[in-house]
Amino acid sequence: MTPEQLLQELKDNECLDLVKLYYANPDRQFYGLIEELYQLRKTHGLSSRISPLVTEIESLTKALSSDNITQEEFNHIRQTLDLNQRAHKMSRYILTQDNHSAFSKPVDLVMFGDSITEWGPWHDALPSISLANRGLAGDTTSGMVKRLTTTTVCHPKLVCIMAGINDLAQGYSVDEIVENYQQMLSYWAEHNVEVWVQSTLYVGQRMASLNPLVTELNQKLRLLCQQHEQCFIDVNQALCPEHYLPLDCSCDDLHLNSNAYRQWLAILTPMLEQRFN
Repeated sequence: MTPEQLLQELKDNECLDLVKLYYANPDRQFYGLIEELYQLRKTHGLSSRISPLVTEIESLTKALSSDNITQEEFNHIRQTLDLNQRAHKMSRYILTQDNHSAFSKPVDLVMFGDSITEWGPWHDALPSISLANRGLAGDTTSGMVKRLTTTTVCHPKLVCIMAGINDLAQGYSVDEIVENYQQMLSYWAEHNVEVWVQSTLYVGQRMASLNPLVTELNQKLRLLCQQHEQCFIDVNQALCPEHYLPLDCSCDDLHLNSNAYRQWLAILTPMLEQRFN
């Protein structure tokens, strides 16, 4: 859609349907599309809502009389947002770890990682393999080290792990991530669990500055797997041959759509069938 068409959407609707606009603009980066809508709304003095969602910052500023907030009000907003985000992430970590431990059962395979793993269609796509999804959105390799017991409580034969992009986004070094992988591989070796390390995926345009670090991380993970005599699977070879996550694999330059998972599963499924048959 052209800027003129987007402007007309803002004029014609009190509240936009971002899902409809996303599918109407398949060749555009989603974050960039939303940013353009904000700019058009501001430039033309419109009051259309970008989406029905009431954001946290919107709720916190609703009671303020104007845009000229005091330093005290600003500090309160900043502290509240920081507190809520930290508490939300940690409560998800605590509750997920608790539930994964309390309701575990023996399985052949554990999928271990962050949101990219948690949101994967593993049970639907791999119905013949008993598995546990131990992905957790927002987790880092440091957090994964702390919840390693949620993998072995399932007594798996195999763990497939993908992780590291959240660490890089938060400023952790490649060496710190590799050290956490070292701890995880050593832990699983002590429990006689086979491990397949899947390459950390590249990201798209919005986070492209991380991609050189992703390359470095995967090089070191490959070497680490060789040292531990474990399998390294280069998922990027199929999903990201140009060393970035393409638009047809994600709407936010990070998380995966069905097309991306199909490509991932096209690599993983034959290997799993051979491993468990």
